[in-house]
Amino acid sequence: MKKRCYRTVTTESHGDGHRVLLDGQIVRSPEKRECSLPSKELANTIAFEWESQQGEIDPTAMPFFSLAVTVIDRVTPRRAHISDEILAYGGNDLLCYRADDAELSHRQTRQWQPWLDWADKALGAPLNVASGVMPVNQPSASLAQLDVALGQHDDWELGMLHRTVTLGGSLVLSLGFLRGKMDHQTLFETAFLDELWQAEKWGNDPEAAKRRSFIQDELSDIAGFLSLLGAVR
Repeated sequence: MKKRCYRTVTTESHGDGHRVLLDGQIVRSPEKRECSLPSKELANTIAFEWESQQGEIDPTAMPFFSLAVTVIDRVTPRRAHISDEILAYGGNDLLCYRADDAELSHRQTRQWQPWLDWADKALGAPLNVASGVMPVNQPSASLAQLDVALGQHDDWELGMLHRTVTLGGSLVLSLGFLRGKMDHQTLFETAFLDELWQAEKWGNDPEAAKRRSFIQDELSDIAGFLSLLGAVR
């Protein structure tokens, strides 16, 4: 870890963005890009993360800065590639696969089908459902509509969407979350329905529980990041 070698942390507005400065020097990303942030609230929160560092810099204690530089270094320069990665989840969405177990399948239908109905009505993207693990082909028109939905979000929102999809495995749920149709806890409980059912039925595995707790924390950070963007709608 690098040691803290700055005394003051300030923020400034610059053009359409906001920047954090350490001893008057603009904070840059790991790829040396200038960190221009889209809202004053986000800049202030990241400035607080830098100010809170004592002795050595602990990146794990700076989740909002980490999310911001991921967008700056990975999403903005490769937006088309990131969009393709996200869309791939839509073609193989978690919600489209129902278990052979009758009890679990009933629970999946009860909790998942309303979100597939939402994708159909709100996004114009009806998706096919299958039982078991065999791949199901999705209508090309539906995938095109999901691609349109991705295009309605800027790089910051798309970056949060990419992370959420990666964590939960469902583009439909992640779009519902991004657009304010559910909170991060509902997203977690819905995306991890299968695992939670297994834990309920057979008991909790400590390592799996620890991993799920980490994911919940990260989803909470993403929700906080979106609120600072003013992106949730």
